[in-house]
Amino acid sequence: MGANTVAKLMVETDLPIMMTCADAAIPKGTVLKLSTPFTVAASGSDNDLFGGIAAEEKISGDGKLSIAVYRGGIFKVEAGAGGVTVGLPVGIVALNNFKNTTANDSDLGYNYGCALSTAADTEFFLMELGRVN
Repeated sequence: MGANTVAKLMVETDLPIMMTCADAAIPKGTVLKLSTPFTVAASGSDNDLFGGIAAEEKISGDGKLSIAVYRGGIFKVEAGAGGVTVGLPVGIVALNNFKNTTANDSDLGYNYGCALSTAADTEFFLMELGRVN
């Protein structure tokens, strides 16, 4: 998968919703951060706010200012430094890898979901998007 994309949908539990975005390129499977009002963009930093995962490709210059976004579902994603532990909440790190988060992170909107398996750095694991135990 690698830098600055790609989460792969494994089980669709929720339908995507339309959210506002800039007229920029966003590949399908990109991890998205949230901003106001009801707007998403490609994530690129530690602890970005949970926006979702792009359900479709957004082409730069196409004039569209919205994109379909998954805010639930089971996705195959990559663990970042330190890995992740099954059953614990996870959040984003700079290259769109995931790490375990803390209880305080939940209050701040940093949790993207729950790890459904344990994985070491650079290993892939299943994450339930939008659900935090």
